Amino acid sequence: MNGNLTRILVIGDHSEESIRRFRALPNCSLVIAENVRDVPQEELRETEIFVGLPYPELVRQMPRLRFVQLYSAGANTYSWLPKEVVLANAYGAYGESIAEHLLTATLMAMKRMPEYLHMQDRQDWALLDDIVRFSGCKVLSVGMGAIGTAYLRKASALGAECYGVRRTLHDRPDFVRELVTSEGMDALLPEMDVVALSLPGTKDVEGLFDERRLRLMKKNAILLNVGRGNSVVTEDLLRVMKDGWLKAACLDVMDPEPLPKGHPLWTAPRVWITPHISGGYRAGVNYESVIDTVIRNLTLVLQGQAPVHVVDRELGY
Repeated sequence: MNGNLTRILVIGDHSEESIRRFRALPNCSLVIAENVRDVPQEELRETEIFVGLPYPELVRQMPRLRFVQLYSAGANTYSWLPKEVVLANAYGAYGESIAEHLLTATLMAMKRMPEYLHMQDRQDWALLDDIVRFSGCKVLSVGMGAIGTAYLRKASALGAECYGVRRTLHDRPDFVRELVTSEGMDALLPEMDVVALSLPGTKDVEGLFDERRLRLMKKNAILLNVGRGNSVVTEDLLRVMKDGWLKAACLDVMDPEPLPKGHPLWTAPRVWITPHISGGYRAGVNYESVIDTVIRNLTLVLQGQAPVHVVDRELGY
């Protein structure tokens, strides 16, 4: 085998079209396997580029490794990778689909649809009050990456007044009325009808929404979380929901996760749970977007150029 070829290992269950695209990459020796256990040790030793979800024991078997490409947008759990290994994520590949999930959850909670569905199960006929219109409401996205930005763009198109929170202030989109850092968030919370979290699972956002911040929100506000469960203090959320605070909490992520049977979140009033399904490959278009990102980065690296969406190991994204 030509020693000048870059050795790439791709792990995952891929479509025939994706495999064709991987095999069309130039100047490389490619191995594709559904499971890393199927890859011979000698192949691991020669791997320079790894596509998939690495773990320490695996990386120790790849002494020539210099670049890791994730399928996920989340990257905060990979700080252990050697500093000489460049890490890139699939930033942006899931934004539109997760934003649609947020929009669905918002409208569902505003129109009290879960409660009507429960009424149907009981064959009850009753009219619920406190039905909210999207148009004219105030929506805050805590996190202004691909997900939060796409959600506010859609919310604005439906007539909402949009606000955003990001780590540093730059590039305020036209559809966002005001952009603040986390230091300015508390002043906005009492005015917001909807607060949507799309934060990474990093230490600096752990417990960001504790009881104090949850009670800063309007009593009839809606909380959404599609980022990581650790940004909301579960015990505090349970307490405020049982006290009748917040119109609804729509959680696609939670702490702990997976949520065990018997956990009080399952039966907490006005808490609507989905099992971390807003992103991932469940929507075929998500898979295609991820593969587009992966192929683009592999092409750049093979051409000797810098990849996009390189993860800052200290920030975790």
